[in-house]
Amino acid sequence: MVRIASAPLRLKQLRLEARRQLAGLVGGTAVSRRPGHGLDFHELRPYQPGDDIRHLDWNVTARLDVPHVRRYREEHGRNILLLADLSTSMLPPVFEMLQEVAALLVFAALGQRDRVGLCAFADTLLWSQPPRGSETEGWRLLHRLQQSRTTGNATDLRPPLEAAGRLMPRPGMILLLTDGYCRLPESPLRRLAARHDCIALLLRPDNLTRLPAGLWGLRDAESGQPELAWSTGDNPGAADSDSTCDRLRQLGFDPLVLNGRREPLADLMAFFRRRRQG
Repeated sequence: MVRIASAPLRLKQLRLEARRQLAGLVGGTAVSRRPGHGLDFHELRPYQPGDDIRHLDWNVTARLDVPHVRRYREEHGRNILLLADLSTSMLPPVFEMLQEVAALLVFAALGQRDRVGLCAFADTLLWSQPPRGSETEGWRLLHRLQQSRTTGNATDLRPPLEAAGRLMPRPGMILLLTDGYCRLPESPLRRLAARHDCIALLLRPDNLTRLPAGLWGLRDAESGQPELAWSTGDNPGAADSDSTCDRLRQLGFDPLVLNGRREPLADLMAFFRRRRQG
């Protein structure tokens, strides 16, 4: 059993920050763009650019001759599942960021009376804990994540996506925490996004993707293969992040890049506030 009194000081600080500033933004009373179980009807309003056309109310649209969409309000007590990338490409600074972001999300979910679970993966599913709403289970989950180590020779998203489908039989929220340097399997990503509110958090600190100008000998963190790369001094990771985000949006995921320019809590708060405002 993980005792709160003996927990690391940093986790206690993250718990306090998440409950004060992030709880209530991740879910709970937020207005959702996708209907399903655990959602109450919120309003009927004219269509606005960016609204999901799947939520058009065709009867009202035909009667008024103006497109209208239905919006729903999420109830408390829903399921939230984190998918945490523990592959070897998650270098120590990135893995530390993942642990901090996961802690903030777990504490925020528990603070708003949601249930939260986690699937850890690399080239296969490493371990999983189904969504639960107890504080003790939340601490146990984070303790296990703190004790985990990066592993594997590649990143394979299929095993955790398939596990998410089994652990989340009813619509909820799925948050993918990864550096995004892997293939994006289209079918399983689309299937999850069609049923759940799916978010991808790309953990890409700028100081790890920017190289001074010149020729560099690099080694792939997962395969170990050496290669030569010419750097102009710019940040090639920024363009790749934009491309990955565009692809994730096409597959139904809402992406956020955490680049380390400010604390993850600030980026998460701004992101979830934008989502609440629609």
